[in-house]
Amino acid sequence: MAERYERPYLDSSAFISWLKGEVVKGVARGDIVAHIPSQAEAGDFRIHTAAITLAEVHKLRSTPALANDQDERILSYFEHDFIIVIDVDRGIGELANKLCRQFGILPNDAIHLACALRAGCDVLLAWDDRFVKVQHPNIRLEKPQRLGQGRMLEPRQP
Repeated sequence: MAERYERPYLDSSAFISWLKGEVVKGVARGDIVAHIPSQAEAGDFRIHTAAITLAEVHKLRSTPALANDQDERILSYFEHDFIIVIDVDRGIGELANKLCRQFGILPNDAIHLACALRAGCDVLLAWDDRFVKVQHPNIRLEKPQRLGQGRMLEPRQP
C-alpha cells in the first residue's frame, strides 16, 4: 500500500460515493473518497478518469440514478483543470478488449483500466470488489483509502 496517491484514477463508483455521501455496510465511502478531490483542488495531483465516467456517474448497476441537479453538478465538476478526462478511442477499445480476455473483467471496467494505463496512473480506485482484485503489473487497483496526504480539506461539492 502506498503512503499517498501520486497520479490517481477514479472510476465512476468513487465519484458516485463521494457525490452521494454513500455509506455501505457501515463504511462511509463518500467520506473516504472526499479527500481525493480536496487534494486535487489544492494542487497536490490531478485526478484521471475516462470519458465514459461522465455517462456512468448517472447510474451504476447497483445504485439509483442521480437526480437532475446532482447530474448537473457532477458534469460541471468534471470541467475543472485538476480533472483529466481521457478520451475513449480505438486504441483504448482494443486494449480494453485484450484486458477483458486477460483478466475476465467487464467491458466498462476494462475501458477504465485501459484509460488509467494510457494516462500512466499509479493507482486505479474503485469500490468494485471483483475489479480491484485484478493484479496488473503496471498499476495498483484498490478501494479508495484515506492515506497520509498531508492535509484534509473540506470537499467542495461538485
